[in-house]
Amino acid sequence: MDLKFTFGGAAPDQHDHGAAPSGISLPITAKPVSLGPASSVLEISVRRAETALIAEAISGDGVTYARAEVALAAGTAPSGEPTPDTLAKAVRSAVSRVVAGLDGPLAESVTGLVLDLGADAADVLAALGMDPAAPTVDAALQRRAGIAMGTPVRIGG
Repeated sequence: MDLKFTFGGAAPDQHDHGAAPSGISLPITAKPVSLGPASSVLEISVRRAETALIAEAISGDGVTYARAEVALAAGTAPSGEPTPDTLAKAVRSAVSRVVAGLDGPLAESVTGLVLDLGADAADVLAALGMDPAAPTVDAALQRRAGIAMGTPVRIGG
């Protein structure tokens, strides 16, 4: 079997390519692709379902890269609802699981943490040891979850 390859373009009389060019000159140069500003955002969002916390790593353009669900243990509150300390433990666990589910470079690319916990959000921030006026990931959460210290934390709604 005789195979011939041409990389600089074939002579027009040897091959019929119609109106298409007969080859691409080497080296091939790719045009840079801009993904836009939204794709540089990767937030971990934690929201409360009836009996669990659901955490997701979501890019600015809406792609979910990892998801984790942590069951809520009953707290010692008179209503039987989880206490802020119980919710804080569940938040740490859910965030840790999501970060563990991200591939290497993505795990280091988290740009924010969003706590969508309704009326409990401020109490959970306090239970996590964060300043409610300017919450950011602290050293304890960094050790537990792997999110860079100083990453902004905001209350979602």
